[in-house]
Amino acid sequence: MAKMRVRLPMLILLLGVVFLLAASIGIAYGEKDFTKNPPKEREEEEHEPRQQPRPRQQEEQEREHRREEKHDGEPSRGRSQSEESQEEEHERRREHHREREQEQQPRPQRRQEEEEEEEEWQPRRQRPQSRREEREEREQEQGSSSGSQRGGGDERRQHRERRVHREEREQEQDSRSDSRRQRNPYHFSSNRFQTYYRNRNGQIRVLERFNQRTNRLENLQNYRIIEFQSKPNTLILPKHSDADFILVVLNGRATITIVNPDKRQVYNLEQGDALRLPAGTTSYILNPDDNQNLRVAKLAIPINNPGKLYDFYPSTTKDQQSYFSGFSKNTLEATFNTRYEEIERVLLGDDELQENEKQRRGQEQSHQDEGVIVRVSKKQIQELRKHAQSSSGEGKPSESGPFNLRSNKPIYSNKFGNFYEITPDINPQFQDLNISLTFTEINEGALLLPHYNSKAIFIVVVDEGEGNYELVGIRDQQRQQDEQEEEYEQGEEEVRRYSDKLSKGDVFIIPAGHPLSINASSNLRLLGFGINANENQRNFLAGSEDNVIKQLDREVKELTFPGSIEDVERLIKNQQQSYFANAQPQQQQQREKEGRRGRRGPISSILNALY
Repeated sequence: MAKMRVRLPMLILLLGVVFLLAASIGIAYGEKDFTKNPPKEREEEEHEPRQQPRPRQQEEQEREHRREEKHDGEPSRGRSQSEESQEEEHERRREHHREREQEQQPRPQRRQEEEEEEEEWQPRRQRPQSRREEREEREQEQGSSSGSQRGGGDERRQHRERRVHREEREQEQDSRSDSRRQRNPYHFSSNRFQTYYRNRNGQIRVLERFNQRTNRLENLQNYRIIEFQSKPNTLILPKHSDADFILVVLNGRATITIVNPDKRQVYNLEQGDALRLPAGTTSYILNPDDNQNLRVAKLAIPINNPGKLYDFYPSTTKDQQSYFSGFSKNTLEATFNTRYEEIERVLLGDDELQENEKQRRGQEQSHQDEGVIVRVSKKQIQELRKHAQSSSGEGKPSESGPFNLRSNKPIYSNKFGNFYEITPDINPQFQDLNISLTFTEINEGALLLPHYNSKAIFIVVVDEGEGNYELVGIRDQQRQQDEQEEEYEQGEEEVRRYSDKLSKGDVFIIPAGHPLSINASSNLRLLGFGINANENQRNFLAGSEDNVIKQLDREVKELTFPGSIEDVERLIKNQQQSYFANAQPQQQQQREKEGRRGRRGPISSILNALY
């Protein structure tokens, strides 16, 4: 108790000290506030709670509203004119006080409050697409903050204009990227092939659909290009497809076996040999060579679905199932008159049974483990080629066997190149398909002169070499015309040149009526599949023979070209070659000759002086 009596006065003393300190602080704060606010405003603020500064526009609207109420003379208020004048005076003082506080307020805080007010109506801004756009938007925001006296309608209108401008710029960038992708819809580089199957013995690749890039190639939607490659001493297992094939050997040698219900046909194929393989025909291809790889190009024409084809294998490997596995157990037992376990072991390849069979035979790896393309032994190759026939020689191709594209004489030929063609009226295998085959050889530094096809659309595969081509087409002025083409466009059109470099494995399209020229930077070999080839006519635009420009009437030439008829005739006759010519212009050759003469001049003069 004695301790409690001693501590109680001390606590009272401490509380007194704290109270005095608080009072002194309050007095000091009151004096400071007194210097800021007049006495009348202090009295009003004691009765009214301190309010946050309101937007100037809102205060003006409230003041205008009070003026209207004053003019209306509402009797319920019952205030005199002196009271109203005092109230207006007090309001003006409060407004002046708020403006002074806003001026003394730091600028970032004012900016933040203004942005919060704008966000009440303004949608959330998107991230600027560029530094320039970000700078313009910042300047506009600064202008709107400094000129806050302008109405909210102008700010909304400016924001909409900025947003529309940004969207237009984005659309323009998208259209430019689309135009880059669609720059040349007629050229497909070798990397446009998609790998359909691959193992250590070879691969099968399929080119993307022609109409996938542009609907200008809509008529080619049911045609696909397939490339098959295999290593020496390999075999692609038997299969059939729901598509017609025209296959051409581009490199190496092959032995193909075609199996029909009543017979089996075996053919040896060399480079340049071609063969039609009807839909549903079971076949298998052997590469008998010991050193050289086999490369085959195939044109596929699907039967069931446009542009889609399916391969059906009787065998089961690690890469595909046998079509026998699709049947039920009862159906298989009735079909082969054998128990299902035996069928599964022999045909379908049960994993456990195969492993036991492998251990029994002592084999490290079975053919089923390799996949679709398997290796074969020398003895097996000899047996497979025992009854093989070779392709037909010169003359008309047979109705079913292979033929060589270069067996007959070329239809166009000179020292710069050769052009071979097998048309449907010559080859009975292609009559119902209405397809022709061409093989073009262009020597290094030569040019296939400009020409166009009247009806045929050509799918050209680069077999060997490098070069470049130029294709002349018509470009529509409006972008939507490429997406929704009408039967006949009457809008404004302009001539466009589609050009690209060519290398091995590339594919390009020559539409009917489109002039084309090909320049070879090295010895170039091209394989062509002509679609709708019946009664097609090739029209050359230069050269001494088969030149349609040369066949124009003299009077028509004078009316058609801006030069005089004499100049036109002389220009047409300048090219003495036909079909193929030197790709180096005559003027450049002349300059090189003059340069060589100039270099020999000083030497010859020195020799003459010495001797």
